[in-house]
Amino acid sequence: MSLLGKTDRLDRPAWLLLIINGLFAVSTAMSNTFVNVYLWKLKQDFIVIGRFNLASYLAMAITFVLAGRLAKQLDRVIAIRIGVALQALFYLAVLFFGPRSAELVIPLGFFMGIGSGFFWLSYHVLYFEITERDNRDIYNGINGLFTSLAGIVAPLFSGWVITVVDHFTGYRIIFAISLAVFLLAVIISFMLKQRSARGAYRLREILRLTQRRDNHWYWVNLAMIAQGTREGLFAFLISLLIFVSTGDELALGGYLTASSVVSLLAYVAVGRVMQLKWRDESILLGAAMSGIVVLPVLWDVNTWTLVILGVGASLFYPVYMVPLTSAVFDVIGENQDTARLRVEYVVARELALNVGRVLSVLVFLWWIREMPDPAQLKWLVLPVGFVQLIAWLSIRQVPILEQE
Repeated sequence: MSLLGKTDRLDRPAWLLLIINGLFAVSTAMSNTFVNVYLWKLKQDFIVIGRFNLASYLAMAITFVLAGRLAKQLDRVIAIRIGVALQALFYLAVLFFGPRSAELVIPLGFFMGIGSGFFWLSYHVLYFEITERDNRDIYNGINGLFTSLAGIVAPLFSGWVITVVDHFTGYRIIFAISLAVFLLAVIISFMLKQRSARGAYRLREILRLTQRRDNHWYWVNLAMIAQGTREGLFAFLISLLIFVSTGDELALGGYLTASSVVSLLAYVAVGRVMQLKWRDESILLGAAMSGIVVLPVLWDVNTWTLVILGVGASLFYPVYMVPLTSAVFDVIGENQDTARLRVEYVVARELALNVGRVLSVLVFLWWIREMPDPAQLKWLVLPVGFVQLIAWLSIRQVPILEQE
């Protein structure tokens, strides 16, 4: 296991959490991208896709607040089970409604967002509690490795099934497999010990810190909004444009697999070599290069320029994301007072991410109404591609970033 770094720093709960998130990654890699493609094939309307993702992000934001109270006053392991179970039920709903899903994108998006909200809130709280400052970069590197492995196998398998079998029957098979994987994750979650907390739920107190420039959380909040702005749009748009360009699910699966291979190698490298003193430079390099790989799209929006964008982003995203995530959670664990409010800080982090996601999708919906030609989307993708530089400018205001 030396290839993965100093894995002896990770205990049993950390490995269980990695397995649960790995299964979550397998299921989402297998189906999430293809949910958007499925809706596109039913309606062929960017507005429908935008509304689905907007509803999902809005539901996630609302759910984070409610799930945070549950995690703080009851148990976060229960919250992660609820999240995975709701994701399973989402795919069950898509299987049940079939072609009618395109007419129900808003309620389906809300349903998916609620499940994601419960999962990610509890996951990040557990991540903070289970890891420490000296092993977070290792954990993040291994987690990225598992996620990339899921991304290598699952999309290509999905594209192959959908192509070989009758297309809509193939979609139903893939969604059914995702349902089964989520149920397996629920079963494994019972191996985690319950983790309850005490004290009042003080979210408003943490949200007030976002208005104080002298507080570290002000800058973390800005960084998360910037990160969410890119995630919100790129999470669905690039893959969808590649499918629109090729018209082939197997080609899309191949692209996602290639991106994941590159991402896997990058996560392994970052997990092995990352040091605290290099975080600032690493975030800058990853953010800048993630924007530069967008530039070929200005020449032409076609399959190859989109592949360069996607694969290039997969290469440099770990360089940016691993140290940024570690730095944010170091702020949460800066002292005993902040650590006691870890649930509230994680909720505030997720709310900021979803503010960025919602903003980017709202701009996308406005843009596609005003300029329905997909070729004009390059002028929207370009500034969003460089928005992570704002995250770097913000997070470097946090002195803890380079403290040993």
